Amino acid sequence: MHARRYFGTDGIRDLANSGNLSPDMVLRIGHAIGKVTFEDFRGEGRPSILIVRDTRVSGPMIQGILGGAIMAHGVDVYDGGVLPTPAAALLVRQKKFDLGIVVSASHNAMPDNGIKIFGADGRKLSDDTEIRIEKFIDLAGSRDVDFTGADIGRHMPFPEGLEFYRQAMVEDLFADLDLSGKKIVLDCSYGSGSVVSKSILEGLGAEVIVVHDQPTGLNINDEAGVFFVGRLGEIVKRERAIFGMALDGDADRVLMVDELGEVQDGDRILAILAQRLEPGNRQLVATVMSNMGLKVLLKSLDVTMHETPVGDRYVAERMETSGAKVGGEQSGHIIFHEDSRWFGDGVYTALQVARVSEQEKKTLSQLAGAMEQFPQILENVKVVEKPPITELPTVQDAIRQAQIKLGDEGRILVRYSGTEMLARVMVEGRDQQSITAIANDIAGVLADEIGAK
Repeated sequence: MHARRYFGTDGIRDLANSGNLSPDMVLRIGHAIGKVTFEDFRGEGRPSILIVRDTRVSGPMIQGILGGAIMAHGVDVYDGGVLPTPAAALLVRQKKFDLGIVVSASHNAMPDNGIKIFGADGRKLSDDTEIRIEKFIDLAGSRDVDFTGADIGRHMPFPEGLEFYRQAMVEDLFADLDLSGKKIVLDCSYGSGSVVSKSILEGLGAEVIVVHDQPTGLNINDEAGVFFVGRLGEIVKRERAIFGMALDGDADRVLMVDELGEVQDGDRILAILAQRLEPGNRQLVATVMSNMGLKVLLKSLDVTMHETPVGDRYVAERMETSGAKVGGEQSGHIIFHEDSRWFGDGVYTALQVARVSEQEKKTLSQLAGAMEQFPQILENVKVVEKPPITELPTVQDAIRQAQIKLGDEGRILVRYSGTEMLARVMVEGRDQQSITAIANDIAGVLADEIGAK
């Protein structure tokens, strides 16, 4: 089995203009994508790829290098400009592109960037396809091309993608939802949601109080978005909004704030959706990071919970194999599978919650109150390497001792980030002071063992 060297749980990420995103590496990645796309193409004419980006200053540079290498293999590149990741996924599916690429590092800080790839169905690529691309990245001959003159790919501006996405959301997917007279507070995180999210909400009649929607290329996720969602609470209460919603840098995630100013995370959103599952398909997919309170609620509702590793790709894969129509992560990445269509979209998720609220005439706090949330703490430890956690005896011993203290009413999860050089220590239980101490202890042992000095 080929060991994955470049793809993490959400594409290829690194510090822009260095490492896996140095100009040479981006060129190699582009050649590999072009090679695989042309080899797999079974249609008429030339294969086509849609490329969009978030608002980072490094986006046009990476997109240009990537697109040029792809076109060298006889593949047309459609340039959608700045668009949310979910808009790209929808456009790839609806407009019959062979692949979609998003140049984005999502919630990461501005200096980072990344390359996400979607298949023709609008979903992340399979492991097998990513491994094929990795093999071509490392194969020098994959940069050899025979396309010249009229055979090379074309660069095609695709500005109409933004309006197509907006119309699909307003006139198709949520045509039944009327938010007239309702206020919503929207945090765009200075990311790609800035170009369209407000107009979608307004298209459904809402009055939108928007913040962090003036990107400069340097301020994406800067004290804005999902990691600072709590700051929306005071605005929501002051404006008497029905809720607030904070997106991440590429707008595929959302965290919400209820009318009382309280943050409602992805688990609470899943809890709201789980209570409205159809009788014939009462199952839901969540990750190992989901709160124990969600598990308790699902059991009481007789809803089967399928648990996966962290990463939306794993959630989507389990949804497909199980037939579940809803899945997601505590981080706010919620996935819907409806009539062969897949949606992993922050605005779409918030509007699904709004639809439930309108239909049942309940506030967000009332809807979310069905789930008891166990205290949970997450500590991040910067690391210099990522050996298997099971091969770190001192860490394993610390985890065992801590689990004894927690007993049956708590749990510990230690894992590596799939996108950053971080180890994450999650501890959950009924007593906040106890779990905080345990998380700090385990994080300290990890830092001593493999921490970045």
